[in-house]
Amino acid sequence: MKYLRFLVLVPILMAFQCESDDPLSFDSLEATGLLGRWEIQDEIINGAISDMIPKCCEFLEFNPDDNIRDNIGFLTYTDSQGIVNAGVFEVDFNNQSILFTDDESDEFTFEFEVDGSHQNLTIDFTEDGTNYTQTWAKIE
Repeated sequence: MKYLRFLVLVPILMAFQCESDDPLSFDSLEATGLLGRWEIQDEIINGAISDMIPKCCEFLEFNPDDNIRDNIGFLTYTDSQGIVNAGVFEVDFNNQSILFTDDESDEFTFEFEVDGSHQNLTIDFTEDGTNYTQTWAKIE
């Protein structure tokens, strides 16, 4: 009879050990809506549309790192000539900003906003005294 109880109890205990709703498997970066591949759509420079030619062929790709508890991941920027700049990014949730450090240790900070559908990304930054606002569309 002891063995019968044991055989009945083991599967029940095993069922509780195999839950897949582990909240730790959720990467904190997923909440930002940033993860994935984005293509530039338009650019505003100092409050004016940069030109009337549609933007294309520039890409941002945000990927998580191995630590799901941090706000750090990998970012790759590819320009229209195919030149790639890769590195690490860190999200500052308080300022809604990102610090990007490329493979050559150059740092670049920009503010970001992802719309509610997670399909449009707006980034704002200043470079050499010029203010930029870029809109990116999620493609993957």
